[in-house]
Amino acid sequence: MVSSVDIVTVGVTGLTFCILGYAAFWAFSMVHALQVRLYRRHAIGVAIVALCFAALNVESVLVDYVVLVVPAIFLTLFALFIVIFYFIDTAILSARRADPLLRDTAGWLRRRKLVWAAILASVAIAIGTSFAGYSGFGGIFLLPFILVGISGGYVLPLAARRSRDVTLNAHLRRFGLFTVFAVGWFFAWFAVPQSQTAMNPITLLSGPLTDTYLLLADLIALLGFSGGGYFLYKSARALAPLNRISGLDES
Repeated sequence: MVSSVDIVTVGVTGLTFCILGYAAFWAFSMVHALQVRLYRRHAIGVAIVALCFAALNVESVLVDYVVLVVPAIFLTLFALFIVIFYFIDTAILSARRADPLLRDTAGWLRRRKLVWAAILASVAIAIGTSFAGYSGFGGIFLLPFILVGISGGYVLPLAARRSRDVTLNAHLRRFGLFTVFAVGWFFAWFAVPQSQTAMNPITLLSGPLTDTYLLLADLIALLGFSGGGYFLYKSARALAPLNRISGLDES
């Protein structure tokens, strides 16, 4: 029998999917209108991230109501955050090229390969232990998300501020805010048990879900996905020359 909590969950999922879908639609629709090749590449990147985030949104519900196995969502989670980090990495390099002094923000040129290696190695270990039947990944499970959060929430906005490209600056700062929402959603959402049959991968807690836990998960999903979708939309919108024209008119 369908409960009121199930209806709320489906409603939240549909709403956030529409927000993320609109962000992806807006980004894709601008690709052919943008004259600068760099801007077109970034618009495509935003659209891909929005679609991946929307897929994760739907899968998070299917895991609870169909699959009922938490590790089933790990592959999508890891894939999404690897895509986000790839975009962050290329965006930081783009911001450096737009810096007249070519400053190496936070020593990124020296550290980027090490960060890539740490993320991929930790993902491989986490997936390997998942197939081995061990659910408690501990710190190695958290490492990719922590590194993505630091890279997108700190290094990317810092590199954007050093860029003389006003459009790129605004675009990257908003994408950095999306990264903060995405990582924040991950840590908040996985702080509660995610199904009745699987243990929490971080705390190793298990047990039956209550309506309070489910409503809390819905609230976290609503804030995380809708907030992330909003800043993805603003990030894509910042690439449109119309923004700069309207800003000049208002001033």
